[in-house]
Amino acid sequence: MMKTKLFLLFCLLAFMAGSTLYAQHSAQAVFSIEGTYDASGFLELVKEKTGCRIAYKESDLKNSRRVLLDYQKKPLDVILKDASEKYGLLFVKHGNQLIVKKRKLLLSVSKEQSAPVAKDTVRSFYMQEVVKTAPRIDKPRNPQMGMTVMDDNAIRNVPTLLGEPDVIKALQLQPGVSAGTEGFAGMFVRGGENDENLFLIDGCSIYHTNHLGGLFSPFNANAVSHLTFYKSAFPARYGGRLSSVTDLSMKSGDYESWHGNFTMGLTSANVSFSGPLVKDQTSLFVALRRSWLELVSVPALAIINASKKKSGEKVIAGYNFTDFNLKLSHRLRRFGTLSLLGYYGHDRLKMGEHRFSNDGEDTDPYFHKNENRLGWGNMLTSLRWHLPINTLFAYNMKTSYTRYQSDFRKTVETVSGREGKNGYENNGSRTENRNAIHDLSVDASLAFIPSDRIIIRLGTQYTHHRYTPEEEIQESTSLPSGNGNNESRVIANEWNAYLEGDLEVFQWLRFNAGMHGSFFRVEGKQYQVFEPRVSADFRLSPVVSLKAGYARMSQFVQQVSDNYISLPTDYWLPITRNFSPLTSDQFSAGIYVSPDKKYTFSVEGYYKKMDHLLEYRDDYKDLQVTSWEDRLTSGSGRAYGADFQAEADFGKLHGFIGYGLMWSDRLFADQNGGKRFPSKYDNRHKVTLSATWKCSERVELNAGWVFMTGNRVTLSLENYSYPDGYPTNIVPSYPHKDEEMLDYYAGKNNVRLPAYHRLDVGINIYRSLRRGRTGIWNVSLYNAYSRMNPIMIEKNNQKQSMDGTPLAPRFRQFALFPIIPSVSYTYKF
Repeated sequence: MMKTKLFLLFCLLAFMAGSTLYAQHSAQAVFSIEGTYDASGFLELVKEKTGCRIAYKESDLKNSRRVLLDYQKKPLDVILKDASEKYGLLFVKHGNQLIVKKRKLLLSVSKEQSAPVAKDTVRSFYMQEVVKTAPRIDKPRNPQMGMTVMDDNAIRNVPTLLGEPDVIKALQLQPGVSAGTEGFAGMFVRGGENDENLFLIDGCSIYHTNHLGGLFSPFNANAVSHLTFYKSAFPARYGGRLSSVTDLSMKSGDYESWHGNFTMGLTSANVSFSGPLVKDQTSLFVALRRSWLELVSVPALAIINASKKKSGEKVIAGYNFTDFNLKLSHRLRRFGTLSLLGYYGHDRLKMGEHRFSNDGEDTDPYFHKNENRLGWGNMLTSLRWHLPINTLFAYNMKTSYTRYQSDFRKTVETVSGREGKNGYENNGSRTENRNAIHDLSVDASLAFIPSDRIIIRLGTQYTHHRYTPEEEIQESTSLPSGNGNNESRVIANEWNAYLEGDLEVFQWLRFNAGMHGSFFRVEGKQYQVFEPRVSADFRLSPVVSLKAGYARMSQFVQQVSDNYISLPTDYWLPITRNFSPLTSDQFSAGIYVSPDKKYTFSVEGYYKKMDHLLEYRDDYKDLQVTSWEDRLTSGSGRAYGADFQAEADFGKLHGFIGYGLMWSDRLFADQNGGKRFPSKYDNRHKVTLSATWKCSERVELNAGWVFMTGNRVTLSLENYSYPDGYPTNIVPSYPHKDEEMLDYYAGKNNVRLPAYHRLDVGINIYRSLRRGRTGIWNVSLYNAYSRMNPIMIEKNNQKQSMDGTPLAPRFRQFALFPIIPSVSYTYKF
């Protein structure tokens, strides 16, 4: 009880303190810059050479002239002062933050006196929302391990299935990340499961992260400014998942002018707008994406149903998805910025058939309907207040509501005979299964930045969860007494608090350390979890860094599944009084080498131990139970390996090579006879090559090649007879009574699929249009050499052919995707 009181007191103190502001260290040094660049190109060079975070408005850099620069071993302050005159821009340096603004908009600041007013200018800028932040980091100088930052251009340059830019499939290229089943948006990070990944939209978590079983991700690439991906040494401000964190920053509206783009692809259309509602005070960003596959399927279905009408049949089918992003920001001047965020994503799938009698006087009418409808999606809204107190402190407070829901409805109706006459029957039933999560949360955090060497963050969050893991509604017209509503609802309350520090002790030693605490109350039971985090960077030389880290993570909800793709019918199940929180402990160490700003090499080794994992029991389908908890079993897992990566950036040519060496296994008392077994995605080797070449101002080429050891499946390789009855002590489940042979399974996930490899290529063609508008054609090939990668193996247990000849069991491989071309057009205005 004393621990609980101390924890709640810590939460209260942190809540009174407030929000977060991000800053990084940049060492003082001299640099050389040569060549002719516009303002954007100059800032890109500064970012690459210094690791600075750069904030600017795109409209301030638009149509900037190209300037000849020649700086030989000059300090950054000298370079910025001279470039300020040449580009007509004001550069304000505060710590590792570089703020860029047009000079004419700050009339009170003279061209020669930018340095003396830097403090006030920084305060003025922190009072407003930064429109765009360049997120590239200097990996060798950062204490965080396993971190990747990608902007919207990097996401769009990854060739994907059907040409749809995809956040998750861009992350699948990282070493240590398994993609799961081909073409689907699964992420299995360093031996973890798909549901162990935390996805945040401007700091707000969402749950199910795919459209159409994972063919598309729910994140519109046109709405994403940049993302930060962590797979080890997690900062203390994050929590709630075991394996990874993906923090997406959504685009904000432009405070100066209106602009937007429209994209039409093979599967969907996408439109976005950005601009001021009140110039320099209120901005709006809106993005809408919708699939249009039904526009093709409706005419095709009409033709099919016209041919089936004479036989009294009708096919019902259709699918579409929609996602919507909104961000409304209002500057409150000295009271900071108020932002309203909205997100909505939804899928609709329908399948079924109608059978009916043709009109005629000699026959009684007959109608049979069998329809299945499935809908699922996320909804998110949040209100955030950002208040810079001064140049040392910044405060954030946010309230948000998140909802995830899947709804499966099955309707069966049979009508025969004529109403009012003998023999008339009208029978119908409707079954509905729902799985839902409702989260209402409030959080606050504070950042204290006394110098470039010290950053302190602390914060707290309260979330009220309402889980409905398995709600069933049944209605029947033929059996009124059978109507029922079986709802299983779980209410939980969660408190989180963290304290995190980023400190440079010496020039050769920098570390990030902190503590994340969670308090979870469910069904009258309380769980307290404390998660220490630490990562350190040892500078062995100006070009070599040695890093090490440890992180504990906990998880209070899990999506349990026995499928190889993430389906909306898979239930999100919270922990209860019968199951403890999922936990993971990850140790990692690595070395980073950057002999030149154009090259970075890294090697990271890791070991991760996972406890209290939940899976279905081997015999759960045969159990006569009413509660979903009785179908589950708890166990542990482990994963270890190494990630190798080499990156190169030559300006027009950028690429990386990654290699992952991975082991992953599980141990459950009620699975595989209590013996340890490999996980489904125990992919031993993974090789990734990716490159983007801007060969001219109008043409850009990109390509990616992936090789991965195959997934694992459970397959019977032997059969045996049972003349004396069912040997239930060794048979995993009862066979059909008409079978003559039983399948023998040597173990769970005992067979590895053939190796997977694929080449994707694409080209972007830019065309300048009138009034500064741009048209972009994208043509890409998914699986360019048409490798048919197996996703499953089926065993045919047929015992004899048509003529009675005995046959041995046969195996067949199934693959989904051959070479798939795609084309899309984007119009920027």
